[in-house]
Amino acid sequence: MKNNISFLVFKKELKDTFRDRKTIIVSILIPLLIFPIMFYFMGKSMNSTSKKIENNLKIAIIDEGDSNLGKFLKEQKDIKVKESSNIASDVKEGKLLMALEIPKDFDSSVGMEIQEKVIVTYDNSSQQSQKAMDKVNDYINQYTQKVVAERLAERDIDPTILTPIQIETKTSVKESEGTSKLILSLLLPMLLLIYCVTGPMAAAVDQGAGEKERGTLEPLLTTRASRLSLLWGKFFAITFLGFMTTAASIGGLIIATRQSSEAFGGKGGLSIDMTSIFLVGIVALLVTMVFGALELSISIYARSFKEAQTYITPLMVLAFIPAYGTYMIDAKNIDLFYFHIPLANAACLMKEFIAGIFNYTHIATTLIWMVVYIIAALLFARYMFSKEEVIFRA
Repeated sequence: MKNNISFLVFKKELKDTFRDRKTIIVSILIPLLIFPIMFYFMGKSMNSTSKKIENNLKIAIIDEGDSNLGKFLKEQKDIKVKESSNIASDVKEGKLLMALEIPKDFDSSVGMEIQEKVIVTYDNSSQQSQKAMDKVNDYINQYTQKVVAERLAERDIDPTILTPIQIETKTSVKESEGTSKLILSLLLPMLLLIYCVTGPMAAAVDQGAGEKERGTLEPLLTTRASRLSLLWGKFFAITFLGFMTTAASIGGLIIATRQSSEAFGGKGGLSIDMTSIFLVGIVALLVTMVFGALELSISIYARSFKEAQTYITPLMVLAFIPAYGTYMIDAKNIDLFYFHIPLANAACLMKEFIAGIFNYTHIATTLIWMVVYIIAALLFARYMFSKEEVIFRA
């Protein structure tokens, strides 16, 4: 009987929610599109920045001695040499990506095997300027190696004597997937945790404080349904709606993984196996259940819709802090104590799943804590739902 009543309440709450078309847009459409759109524009932005550097490497070369290094740099197809009367100002304003000052007696010093200094000016607050500096630095290293090779040749010395060790690199993850997986492990846990908080929020506020304002909560309590049955029905409806938002965002993630690699500058795009996506979804569901129960409790306590929103909004900050705190943690080296910190454990576990790591100790620790959180949140919700002075606060 109780199960039937809970199911009826569950269906009733879902029908009430889906009468509003905005719910479908906010809960399904936006989360479904956000990852494909975000990764598409991220890929385009990365690709665009690289192409701007390749095709428009604007630098100033101050070379009064007309050195061989200056000539070598000017011969490079991607370097566009510009005149500048004020190097520091032009670099700071973005008119130049960087500037190079070569001493007048550079060639004679190099010819006498005296170490010479080259001054590079760049903007360390500009991504393009830093990339330009790295590019020019590579060219300078190439010229340096050429000079060293000539000096050794004059002495009949094999140039390989300076490189006794040759490094051949092999990657554990496909080189085309490494960057995209790193980006995903940084962003996905944080975004999903925020969705787990915001997903059930609208439904929780409506089913508690909203019913108080509409005057429909009191008649519902006068029926034969027990308060516990009503609580279960509302809780499962809120959880379902919250997870629907999270599932939509995961669906968007799957779409993003199938995007053309062109958006990522030909680097292979994203690649995550379905097992990892499924496990990330399970973790997201558990977190959604925790926040669904908490938000329902707060909503029941609140006098009005507006007051409930005011009380619930700080939960986003609570979710953001541990998510951001684990933002830069390497998924391959996460200490066990992180899996005992609320929400941080969920974020860390998602990171491991994305990286293809399935550490059973970490999984078990996180799941045990999740069950504890859910039980505690439900007991709190039950307590709030059983207090007359809370339900009928005016």
